[in-house]
Amino acid sequence: MRPVVFGGQFGWLHPASGADGVVLCYPFGYDALCTYRGMRRLAERLAARGMPVLRFDYPGTGDSAGEANEPGRWRAWIDSIRQAVALLRETAGVERVTLCGMRLGGTLAALAAQELGGVDGLVLLAPVLSGKNYQRELRAHYRQWLSIPAAMDCLAEPDTDAFVEAYGFRLYRDTLESLRAVDLKRDAQRPAGRVLILDSLDPMRIDALAAHYREQGIDVDRQSFDEYSKFMMESLDSEIPQAAFQSMENWLADGVARASASGRASKIGDTNANDQHAADHETAHVVEPGVIETPVWLDGGRLFGIYCRPEARGAAAAPAALLLNTGAVSRIGNARLGVRFARRLAQQGIASLRVDLGGLGDSMPSLDALSLDALYAQSGVDDAACAARFLTAQGHRGAVLLGICAGAYVGLHAAAREPAVLGAVLVNLQKFVWQNICDEHGKPTVAVAAFGSTRSYLRSMCQPGKWLRVLKGQSGGWPVARELAGRFAARFALAFADRLERVCGIEIAAQEERRLIAAVDAQGVETRLLYGVLDEGVEELERHFGVRGARLQRFRHVRAAFCVHTDHAILSSSAQENVMSYFEQFYRGSFSERHVADTVASREPSTQRAGWRRARATQWLVKRARAFRLFGEA
Repeated sequence: MRPVVFGGQFGWLHPASGADGVVLCYPFGYDALCTYRGMRRLAERLAARGMPVLRFDYPGTGDSAGEANEPGRWRAWIDSIRQAVALLRETAGVERVTLCGMRLGGTLAALAAQELGGVDGLVLLAPVLSGKNYQRELRAHYRQWLSIPAAMDCLAEPDTDAFVEAYGFRLYRDTLESLRAVDLKRDAQRPAGRVLILDSLDPMRIDALAAHYREQGIDVDRQSFDEYSKFMMESLDSEIPQAAFQSMENWLADGVARASASGRASKIGDTNANDQHAADHETAHVVEPGVIETPVWLDGGRLFGIYCRPEARGAAAAPAALLLNTGAVSRIGNARLGVRFARRLAQQGIASLRVDLGGLGDSMPSLDALSLDALYAQSGVDDAACAARFLTAQGHRGAVLLGICAGAYVGLHAAAREPAVLGAVLVNLQKFVWQNICDEHGKPTVAVAAFGSTRSYLRSMCQPGKWLRVLKGQSGGWPVARELAGRFAARFALAFADRLERVCGIEIAAQEERRLIAAVDAQGVETRLLYGVLDEGVEELERHFGVRGARLQRFRHVRAAFCVHTDHAILSSSAQENVMSYFEQFYRGSFSERHVADTVASREPSTQRAGWRRARATQWLVKRARAFRLFGEA
């Protein structure tokens, strides 16, 4: 597969030698993050069966240029699909094209196919049939998210007509008005010669749509999509819908066979020539005024990233930001944080690399499934170190890491061993040391995050309504009480062991966590452990390093900091702004030219510093002796 850029849109071309190509149309927002791995696997499977595939990000989404709040987004999204079809025909030499869209992407694909005309096939995966219903669905998702413990300290967005938000992604007024008017049955009368519909969400409306298409003389295949709910889970837990994908492959292959039987088969394309065409679309490109992005492969084509830099290369030698994956999410980041922050840094003269670690996003290997153990594996640390060295090879003095959740773990361990890492902001770190917990199928064998943070429970104890629920038997209080008692006992034991070691030098229990932080400190890596005040990671921090990480004061370069209104995955707008602002202040305070000069002066050879101190002490003694003589003569 090869990255391509066309009209400001970023995408991937999966070349193949067939004459029938496919354009994949992503769903919107959080749905796109959940299904990213699956859509990539689908593209690879289709290409393996001889069908060139193009998948891409709509304007203002993913790695493409623009922002979601720009006017005319709905029209731009439909036009981008039309451009993608033209690009696939140009670069892959295909004669027939099928559009395949998931959720809102299915709706956009149908509307674009209706406008294009001559589209051979259309695949709709759980398409959005009514824009009004979809907006209500997004609002319900947002209210549901606000009710979970991870969002307890978030500032709720206002209920407004200006935008609709779900899991950090927004549709703005202009787009909402266009979407509200959409009725797929009415607006896409005859989108393609053949249509495959897979859906289990709204059977009656889907059956009506299928019947309508049949009345128009369209060959319609209507199938269930029973794997939908498991496919739409968060990135780590999303399961590839094998049966649905197999049905799609067979349906598309049947279309190819029909074309061959009817004498419409064309000559087989030259894959090498196609690759050469795609290379023309792979160069550095401007994503906004003063900001240039370049798709890059690292480690011999194993890791993929986007190198974002200011157009003016005046600060090329300064440290660059290295943005790591948040959990299993691609480099784009939750709520598109990775993309937005990279471009915001570039506007301030700071270059960055947002990278997919091995097995994530678009890096190699391409996997059907992921596990928690894989996210916390040593291989991820190696990949982060490799990315840091890439930045030094570009002329930067080093890398300043930003990692969230599992990315924070990877960043911490990379900081402990990689000289190219100069600093790190590690957000909502859950574990300092990881012990594998998954079975051979990648499923956790122990409960993960069964209880929230201690502070969240203590806050709940101040709410009379919580006690009333316990008294009525609507909520179990004893399990929580036992858990809190165990936590306080563990904290006391660790604090006692730490005090005994400091006083008597007796090490009761080895603390890998403390040795890890000591290794980071010895490397001289300026490190900040940043937490939302109610995040579950605070429990781990205070267990090993005292209340609010007080025992980190023993180290010179490692500190803990806390932010209010900051959810765990940094989905809310307030959390995103907190993290971006903190990183910017940390970077300016630790890696500006003035600070670097002061740091160099403070790290001059110990013999030179000792000689300076002796000279000062000698001058003081001479002055005191002279004063004593004068006093005696008086």
